[in-house]
Amino acid sequence: GCDSSLNLTSQKATDAMDGIFRSLRDIARVRLHMKQFHSIHNPGSNTHQASASYKPLLKQVVEEVCNPDRPDPVDIEHISSGLTDLLKTGFSMFMKVNRPHPGDHPLLIIYMVGGVSVSEVKMVKDLVATRKPGTQVIVLSSALLTPHSAVELLFASDRLQPDTGI
Repeated sequence: GCDSSLNLTSQKATDAMDGIFRSLRDIARVRLHMKQFHSIHNPGSNTHQASASYKPLLKQVVEEVCNPDRPDPVDIEHISSGLTDLLKTGFSMFMKVNRPHPGDHPLLIIYMVGGVSVSEVKMVKDLVATRKPGTQVIVLSSALLTPHSAVELLFASDRLQPDTGI
């Protein structure tokens, strides 16, 4: 609600920051039900606070998909698409049948709702190249984010249909 710094008041700045933190809390609340991907922050230990780290959600998901140990993904679900897959899923209730792992396929398609930055696309490309060479990766998104547009999305009044000028 402020088109120039001359119109900026303390109340407008406080309202804007409250809105940003409300958005961040909403995002965190949505991820609470997840078992593996519930946080992007690793607080470290009580004795080593400096070991706290940040690990982006996209990096966590790609590492899980490209995991060579291949445990069953906890927060990533395989959806059966054909008769064979449907039968495997049905038999898995009665006997031990391994579910397909997302990393089994030579093509990985990632779609990011809300936008993806160029650095995130590069991170995905590098991770897949080192952890699962020979896998083709396609990253799609609803928008290509720039630093300016990412900040605009935080301040957008309608986050589902923001007017970022993209």
